[in-house]
Amino acid sequence: MIELDFEDFHDQKYEETGYALYVMKNGLGDVLYVGVSTRSIWDRWFGWNGHLLWVKNVVEGNSSIGQKIVDHLPDSLKWKMQLWTPEECATFCIDLIPSDMQNPSLSFLEAFMIQKLSPILNVNYNSKPGKDTTSKSRKEFEREKRFDNLYKDIFDKK
Repeated sequence: MIELDFEDFHDQKYEETGYALYVMKNGLGDVLYVGVSTRSIWDRWFGWNGHLLWVKNVVEGNSSIGQKIVDHLPDSLKWKMQLWTPEECATFCIDLIPSDMQNPSLSFLEAFMIQKLSPILNVNYNSKPGKDTTSKSRKEFEREKRFDNLYKDIFDKK
């Protein structure tokens, strides 16, 4: 497993060999998201239908983790990205993997990693999501205010 700043991940300042699962942590070390990729992890983030659309100075989040990163730029550039091989995940999750399961698939390993790490933003396989201790950004406050106003406009009409 390697861990690097999200900015270094974006700039591809690492060698991606054998990694298939990733763990994204905020600046406080909270696990935000666990994911898997059958193609390169960088492509899963920035390629077609990735978590982020990042073209020069335009950055848009296309998923919950992508939006979280956008909402917290530039601080999120220092958040941590971990890249894991399937073998490392299997070793880390040995206590969850049934003894009769030989060579679990990536989708099983992802589920076991989510169960073990309780990430904040994963929904599937996550019976006990962690608590997000990331301070709300200005963008998050503004979005919540917009949603509150929409709710009032729809449901509080007299």
